[in-house]
Amino acid sequence: MKRSIEALVIVPLLLVIAAMAVLGVYGIARAEPVQQFAFQLESPRAGDLAVRMLIRRFDTTGGVPPTPSDFALRLPRGVALDRAFLTPRHLCDGRALRDALDARPSATPFTRRLAHLDAFVRELQRSGSGRARAELANVRACARGRVGGGSGLIDARDAVAVLTDPIPVRFSIFLSRGTHPGAIAGFTIVGAADERSAIVRRYSVVAGVHAVMTEDVVSDPAPDGVYDLKIVIDTGPVNGFRVSIAEVDARARSLVLRRGTCLARAGGGRCVRRQRTDASLFVLPRCPASGHYSAQLLSVYPPPLASQATTLQVPCPRYVS
Repeated sequence: MKRSIEALVIVPLLLVIAAMAVLGVYGIARAEPVQQFAFQLESPRAGDLAVRMLIRRFDTTGGVPPTPSDFALRLPRGVALDRAFLTPRHLCDGRALRDALDARPSATPFTRRLAHLDAFVRELQRSGSGRARAELANVRACARGRVGGGSGLIDARDAVAVLTDPIPVRFSIFLSRGTHPGAIAGFTIVGAADERSAIVRRYSVVAGVHAVMTEDVVSDPAPDGVYDLKIVIDTGPVNGFRVSIAEVDARARSLVLRRGTCLARAGGGRCVRRQRTDASLFVLPRCPASGHYSAQLLSVYPPPLASQATTLQVPCPRYVS
């Protein structure tokens, strides 16, 4: 069952720490954030695109990496999302999915249930309750709109005094609606602490914190014409607590609609609308003459910290649009 991370907090201890900070008992070291970024594209067959992204962030002082005011991944000009997938059939409401899973506790770890939503679909079908029927359409959309998943590290040392190490997490990624006006779409991350980690074995309640974050996809053309779409990475509070993203290792694969796929059925189950052509969620532009695409991870910090931009030249995969 979902429980707030407040269950971990020893309130008097936090009050003492806060008072000590106000009185200046702790020295304030100047933050020195560093980011590392790797990005890889693979396309073994036309329309079958796989992406791997690795982000590491740390502070050379040993403290919690500061939170950027703007944290974004810039994609090459010409990258697009096929609008055939931006329909209720594939758009997942991540919070509703998380809440539906939490409303039905299981001995199976939360992250494993996320990875096997087909089993949850069958559970809802067997239930037959009005609530289950209402939840079923979204869970099915999430199953169809899953684009990938991965692992990471969340540094919550500044938020919860008893946590002395970053929290290993595992997550799934779903296509979703954006959260801000003008967003083309979103990628919603639903996850929890890795139940196999030492910190969960020490504080089992940590695994009960199930988080949802949505990264908006927006159009933001760069003046030099190199970039257009931008994935805005959410840096806001997680379940009400300010934390820092220390590492993300994510893998995603393009959703594919094959010609002839049934998109809508009548009440009797007869298919009334089919996909006319093969379609892939991620559309890549023609490979530049250089043979490489450019990708950039941008971190903007409040003054006096300097902003950081890490740019990579990514080899074009074998098959592109």
